[in-house]
Amino acid sequence: MLRTQWPVDVVLDEFTIPPGESTGWHYHPVPILAVVRSGTLTRTLHDGTVEVSPPGTLFVEAAGRDRVHNGHNHGPVPVVLEVAYARPADGTLTVPAEPPCCARTPARPGPPRTHTSRRISPRTR
Repeated sequence: MLRTQWPVDVVLDEFTIPPGESTGWHYHPVPILAVVRSGTLTRTLHDGTVEVSPPGTLFVEAAGRDRVHNGHNHGPVPVVLEVAYARPADGTLTVPAEPPCCARTPARPGPPRTHTSRRISPRTR
């Protein structure tokens, strides 16, 4: 159950990362819940940990500037992610960031990712 002091929209987005591309180092101002629909996503986290998520994997990314990460698609097919989150007040889901000092991979801004959005909860007042 999600409890807030103000009305929120819960959004389900679909993001696509083409083969050989990355998201660039970034963080999220709100926690996100993601499912890998296709492809294999490789994430380098703020502490240098590398996580590999094949299709069907569910993961959570914590919010905050101290949780920067970079997602890579090293495979031959697009990575398609379904991502659920409470829409931030300013609408910004991804904030570009510098790589952490322990990063094993260079920062590289990714290309614009394709995505679609739909609100999955009614806004109540």
